[in-house]
Amino acid sequence: MKTEPKKTERKDYVVITCDIMGSRQIEGFQHKRDEKLRRVSELHVGSKLILSEYAITAWDEFEAILSKPVHLPAVILDLRRQFHPLELWIGIGIGKVTGPYRKPVNKFAGGEAFERAREAVNNLKAKPSKIGVLTSFVSGIEMFDLIANTVYHLHDTLLRSVSTKQWETINAQITANRQDLTAKRLRLNESTVSRNLRRGFWWQIKETQQTMERVIGSYFA
Repeated sequence: MKTEPKKTERKDYVVITCDIMGSRQIEGFQHKRDEKLRRVSELHVGSKLILSEYAITAWDEFEAILSKPVHLPAVILDLRRQFHPLELWIGIGIGKVTGPYRKPVNKFAGGEAFERAREAVNNLKAKPSKIGVLTSFVSGIEMFDLIANTVYHLHDTLLRSVSTKQWETINAQITANRQDLTAKRLRLNESTVSRNLRRGFWWQIKETQQTMERVIGSYFA
């Protein structure tokens, strides 16, 4: 009989470090960054997905600590859709954290999860030739990293071809959770909504989130 991977006995935290790609070429970057970051911080703090607001660590970088590892797939999806059309390198580090509830996190918190998140971002920056790779995991668990990186590298390849119109439909579908309500909200017919969701890989995006929540839950407390 096959068994599930053993969860680690210690308390593991997930640190997410994001780098906004091509920031120097984005007109009005600081205003756009702050507006999007404020919106996603309110969403994730309000939903208790992160312990405190995202903290800006550099001109084009920000980070946060998740409240639970299993929230990670939902956070990644929110960051992708909330920041579109800006693209993010997202580095994920999993491990111990010191001072996780003190804020701002970039001033008071530290530990191996932060170090691993930095390593993950650096891995992305070091291999820009890998077209479509936007997400990297470093957890210290070889098999988990292999699974997570493989899944999200395929997932990222799909996301880079999602249009603005398709993202608008996906965002409305996430809120409404029914295609007829999505169509009404966007003033489109249901066949157009269905086509936008299909061409925007919505069902694959949703399956990735659900599957990775199970995978993460089987490895980390």
